[in-house]
Amino acid sequence: MSVAVSGHATSLWAEQTPTEVVERTIKDTLYILTELKDASRSAQRQWEIEQVVRRAFNYEEMAERSLGETGIKSNVAERRQFVRLFVQVLRDDLADHLRDYSVAQVVYLAEGHDDDGAQVMIAPAGQEVDTRIEFQVVRRSGAWLVNDISIDGASIMAKYQAQFTRILREGSFSDLMEYLKQKAVIA
Repeated sequence: MSVAVSGHATSLWAEQTPTEVVERTIKDTLYILTELKDASRSAQRQWEIEQVVRRAFNYEEMAERSLGETGIKSNVAERRQFVRLFVQVLRDDLADHLRDYSVAQVVYLAEGHDDDGAQVMIAPAGQEVDTRIEFQVVRRSGAWLVNDISIDGASIMAKYQAQFTRILREGSFSDLMEYLKQKAVIA
């Protein structure tokens, strides 16, 4: 059984503004986190949030960027496996950052545009945290897709690049894949 998240066809996503895409992504994720919060539903919750990531994020390009130059050295099968694991890590990061909020607590502050795309600034306010989250959004194949998230100025892409570079510098691509597998299982 699948939670009815948004039912929007891809063409509807193409017609949305960057703010509407971010808003739908946050609403869908918060709905899933609320409806499937019981521990016995964790596998379904993870699957549902992964579908949100696959629909709303520029995850393939993000995965490639997170590898930097080392991505060129991996083969097609390794990259495919890496992207699958990257989506799971991204899914878990998204859930972790939004877990303490409700739809009513999210305020959409601003949408700005530049040559590379758009930025949507939001301010979710939980019981213990007040923060700013900026979604970097790009136009790909006619639709707006999330390309990065900065939380209080810290980019998750920069975090991934630093972590993955360190692992690859000290080890191998296999070590990175093992790290991602463990990280995806822990969440």
